Amino acid sequence: MTTMTPTAVRWMTEATDEPARQRLAELALAHLDEGPGYLLLNGPPLNSTEDARRFTLTISSLLGDLLPQDGQGTLLREVTDRGLRLGEGRAGRYSDSRQGGSLHTDAPHAPPPTPDCFALYCVRQAPAGGDLCLVGVTDVLRLLPKWAVAELRGEFHFDRRDPTAKDATVLRPVIETGPAGDRMYYLREYIEIGHQHPHVPPLTERQVDALNALDALLDNPRRQTRLRLEPGQMIFINNRTLLHGRTEFTDAPDGKRLMLRTWILRSRT
Repeated sequence: MTTMTPTAVRWMTEATDEPARQRLAELALAHLDEGPGYLLLNGPPLNSTEDARRFTLTISSLLGDLLPQDGQGTLLREVTDRGLRLGEGRAGRYSDSRQGGSLHTDAPHAPPPTPDCFALYCVRQAPAGGDLCLVGVTDVLRLLPKWAVAELRGEFHFDRRDPTAKDATVLRPVIETGPAGDRMYYLREYIEIGHQHPHVPPLTERQVDALNALDALLDNPRRQTRLRLEPGQMIFINNRTLLHGRTEFTDAPDGKRLMLRTWILRSRT
């Protein structure tokens, strides 16, 4: 993956006026759109989770509209180990587990609009593991066999992970070409669960082979950029141009790893 080290920008809690909005838009253009696809902000470690929540929501909203992350309209989600495994039950998500791997894009299971980018604010980091792993969509399309790319442009059923949803799945391609170029929707486990529903046809052998080829590429450490957030740091990640995951982590006895996440629909003005 072609990478560059983004400027770690000092960001204060009071920076919420129009100049701050313009400055963040400039940084987003330089780092999310034209640069490596991620922007790291160095904010102060905050004294309470509630202060961190307010900070995350305020800074995220400078970049665009916040999107709900579940059927209850949650705009900020705590990413922490809830003792679940990825895909467990009817609503368990990657963000509820301590698992690593499973590189993905955020909200592949959600109806449109899906987030252009997302933010993570680090409240507490795990003493071991929990590093971010990033792979570029352009690298995937360049390295994946052409037959696999063609297969992944077909439609797949993604489980909604929402027992209250009217429809159990969302039907969309893994690789989509739109006005802004190619983007991906991906989380392997959500596809596998989606195709287990009674009304959904099982995955074909060709589809499984294409998904296996994609996972082999994503799981290769040589293709990944790895970052480690520290308390007080906040990262924005382009959800169109990067797939992401993490390394498996182990919590400290006195406090669980805690990230605060927002989904953002970018302002284009």
